[in-house]
Amino acid sequence: MRWLNGYRMRLMLLVLFLALGLASVSLAAEGIWTTKADMPTARFVTSSGVVDGKIYVFGGSPDGHICFPTVEEYDPATDTWTRKGNMPMSKGAPASSVVNGKIYVIGGGPYLYGEIDPRVQEYDATTDTWTAKANIPTARSWLSTSVVDGKIYAIGGAYTYKGTVFSTVEEYDPATDTWRRKADMPTARACLSTNAVNGRIYAIGGTPGSGEWYQGLSTVEEYDPATDTWTTKADMPTARTYISTCEVNGRIYAIGGLTTGAGDHLSPVEEYDPATDTWTRKADMPTARSGLITCAVNGKMYAIGGWADSNWTGISTVEEYEPYPLVVDFNGDGIVDSADICIMIDHWHTDFPLCDIAPAPFGDGIVNVQDLILLSEHLFEDYRMIAHWMLDEESGETAHDSAGNYNGTLHGEPLWQPEGGILDGGLEFDGNDDYISTSFVLNPEEKSFSAFAWIQGGAPGQVIISQSDTPGARGTIPGCTWLGTNPSNGSLMTGLMDTVFGALESDSIITDGQWHHIGLVYDLVTMRRHLYLDGAEVAVDTDFIGGVQTTGGLYIGAGQALDPSTFFSGLIDDVRIYNVALTAEQIAVHTQ
Repeated sequence: MRWLNGYRMRLMLLVLFLALGLASVSLAAEGIWTTKADMPTARFVTSSGVVDGKIYVFGGSPDGHICFPTVEEYDPATDTWTRKGNMPMSKGAPASSVVNGKIYVIGGGPYLYGEIDPRVQEYDATTDTWTAKANIPTARSWLSTSVVDGKIYAIGGAYTYKGTVFSTVEEYDPATDTWRRKADMPTARACLSTNAVNGRIYAIGGTPGSGEWYQGLSTVEEYDPATDTWTTKADMPTARTYISTCEVNGRIYAIGGLTTGAGDHLSPVEEYDPATDTWTRKADMPTARSGLITCAVNGKMYAIGGWADSNWTGISTVEEYEPYPLVVDFNGDGIVDSADICIMIDHWHTDFPLCDIAPAPFGDGIVNVQDLILLSEHLFEDYRMIAHWMLDEESGETAHDSAGNYNGTLHGEPLWQPEGGILDGGLEFDGNDDYISTSFVLNPEEKSFSAFAWIQGGAPGQVIISQSDTPGARGTIPGCTWLGTNPSNGSLMTGLMDTVFGALESDSIITDGQWHHIGLVYDLVTMRRHLYLDGAEVAVDTDFIGGVQTTGGLYIGAGQALDPSTFFSGLIDDVRIYNVALTAEQIAVHTQ
């Protein structure tokens, strides 16, 4: 009977785990938005193309009048931008498509209100060079292009801003550098967006013109290049002009745009499934805007630039959208481990959506070895970690955050030590003016958190992690030391919430020249601070503490006011922040 009772207990726990897991799936179903590094040049009505996993942004306007020849490259893998050589001419409101690794920029003009440039330019991202191609027969701006079977289809558009709106479709063959006229789109429109799925092109939204340039359309029309015919499809739920769309995994996402007025920008995201001709509401874009571009790389979309006011002022905002994030933490405990494997095995060879994760994003209807392989690739990932600076770079002025969106900027001249860290590389600080700054990560008054770092060296009174002072309407809001050394003897201490309650100090010296793993845990439930050294708790508050904290960013290697005496002298490695209060057992795992 013991085995039966154990089975019943396991079943009860499994039901609880599945409830938590299904909750996480429900939350993930709408997708996840993340803010990324700003585009260097604020602008809208640009065009773009993706080559070798990098996004290239062309032209655009900062103010609704003049246009730029600017080209900038974005690498999603490193969240960095690089300036490239200018286009041969300035262009706003063009379209672009990629064929065989080359990007073709078509239409647009040097002024949004002025003459249209019919020239077509081919961009080679490998050599950063341009080649002139055959002009488009119908010169136009505010058009859209898509590719089917190696040919580019230029669809719709207008002759200048608020000019004649076209239903024209023209096919360009890069192999022969020739154009052909095709069947007109049923609905003449500009400021539309098109995407190709399974050999067919879907023209979505736009404006009918005739003085109604802020009046969005909900029209969706499908073009079949094989038969040169058009078919009307289900309307988009939200009428939009100055829209952008993006295809991921055979589904099209309508993003941004206007509906009725120059400042009536849209944040709703709507997903279109061509297979079923249906629309689904997804997670709203954080920054409502129009005239943006969207590109897909590795199953994620990037919404770039646009304008977000009523004055046609370009913005540099970049936001990443993951429509179907992979959920492998089946029991919702924040870490992928053997418990998640057990849940998968319990549903082996069944059609269980929670564990049917391969092939991504929708699975294949059965839990099998493909799902187990994909799960194994994510074993021991920790979803509680919101920031992780590994500090393994070899050069540069950026400390990359591998867990979130809090890349740090190096100040002074700290030295990268590719082989000098406790875990691969580390960063050496000189104790004079070296530090890392980040944007706001969290407010300790609002949530529990844990912060850890490996250090070697240091001196009494120096700081490893602090939250910066923040200017406010009523004066400066003071920051605090999260992790530092006691000025008298170099022992581990924290000044978190010390304004009223005082610092929490340990007796453990950490400035002895040895590598040490140091940590601060603040538990909002018990309202106590805990200090950890090399996996063991060395100090804890005897009573509750709390207080209003700053919303400033973090400094790594300096105090909150950048006082010269607080700059750290030594090596720092592998800085991590979690959005939970980790237990002693969980912390011990990270120090083994």
